[in-house]
Amino acid sequence: MSAAEPVGRVRRPMSPWLQLCPPGTVELDIRSGPIDQHQLIAGRPVALMDQRPLSRRRLRQAARRLGVVVEREFVVLPTIARPMVVIDDVEEAIRHFWTAVATVPPGLAFSALPASALLGVARRSPWRWTGALAPARVVIGRRP
Repeated sequence: MSAAEPVGRVRRPMSPWLQLCPPGTVELDIRSGPIDQHQLIAGRPVALMDQRPLSRRRLRQAARRLGVVVEREFVVLPTIARPMVVIDDVEEAIRHFWTAVATVPPGLAFSALPASALLGVARRSPWRWTGALAPARVVIGRRP
């Protein structure tokens, strides 16, 4: 801790998607209540987050309402609070995740068959379903 930081201040870990954003990006969780577009500074990057089902549609509507031009969308697995994987919500990234990254962990004797079956279904499903069904999402954009 540096001398400039107050004693007892808890540092929040940096969200992994902020590594993919320009410096100064503001994180806004739309679950915390209504966001006034006057709170957003024009030209400053914004990360809108949601952790509920149908978050894709809700985040796009929030971005439109706030006048935020969407630049990137991420699917976050398993949750916003404890992200293990952050995937660009584009076909190439989603397909790569299901074919090269997602796997059934070794040693799951009882649940290996159901987990393998679910993984097979996910690999054959339309790629857009991943982003539509995964509740945790982050939308990156800025107000012009």
